[in-house]
Amino acid sequence: MFRFKFKSTIKMLAFALMFWSIGYAQAYDRTVANNLGKTRDALLDQRSHLAVKADEIKGKMAELDKQLGIVESYIRDTDRALRDIEDAIRRAS
Repeated sequence: MFRFKFKSTIKMLAFALMFWSIGYAQAYDRTVANNLGKTRDALLDQRSHLAVKADEIKGKMAELDKQLGIVESYIRDTDRALRDIEDAIRRAS
């Protein structure tokens, strides 16, 4: 009789422990899911901020490219003028 009660008690304890651990695992899963959700939200905010900064930089680069094109055009005009002057000096000599 004692053996039967002992085995029954052990089975009941094992069964209770199993259900207790399942509840604990579900709570742990909820905590992990909440933390992952917060991390995802933070990454989305960071991505949005970085996208805005990238657009600002692209705009600045486009403006600088435009300015560079103008300066390079002035350099080409100056080179042509120098060649013309050098040719005129050679002809005058």
